[in-house]
Amino acid sequence: MPSRPVRRPRAVLAAAVLGGLLLGGLAGCASGTNPGESESIPTFSSAARAGGATAARTDRETLLPVDCTDVISGEKMSALLGQPVDSVGVHTVLGLPAPAVGRLERMTCQYQRAKVKGASPDVEMILAAYATRAQADGQQVTNVAAERREAQSASALSIGSAHGVLFDERVKTVLMVTSGRSSVSMTMLRGVAASDQTRAVMVDLVQRVLPNLAPEPVSESR
Repeated sequence: MPSRPVRRPRAVLAAAVLGGLLLGGLAGCASGTNPGESESIPTFSSAARAGGATAARTDRETLLPVDCTDVISGEKMSALLGQPVDSVGVHTVLGLPAPAVGRLERMTCQYQRAKVKGASPDVEMILAAYATRAQADGQQVTNVAAERREAQSASALSIGSAHGVLFDERVKTVLMVTSGRSSVSMTMLRGVAASDQTRAVMVDLVQRVLPNLAPEPVSESR
């Protein structure tokens, strides 16, 4: 009687495949990221944002991260700006709520290249969380109107489910974005990125920041 081929149990095969994947992942992590190497851009959806933010929080519940290294680390900013790794310093300023406009939390993240000293940071992001989507949109209208007076040109853009306006000004570029009940106002000084890459770099940065902001209340998600 011919012998039957020995079949390995499915559990053993699955464990072997999983072990190979884990070893491959560990090898990739050990290789690290070279300075100036392109960083992959994270994507986000309305459903993902409704599920909650992923950045570090304190032991009390917050809508925004409490440290700018949890928004964009100095190392990641260095890579995005094509600077030597860890050459960009990070400064966090926690702001106060503004009940009159529905703002619950506010923080400012400042990024400065180590070898460049100036009165203003190279990149600054002001993050805010509001009680409702309508209040975030309303404050965005006010802020855009004020910024437009200083701008040489302005253009509307969409970033996934978020919407914003990009302003070109004499010494800086400003990008204002709202997504659900959160907002990001980003400023980048002239010369920090090549003029033909400024818009792309700023949109890239916003895409990395938005998933870390205030989740939509379930009743308001759509």
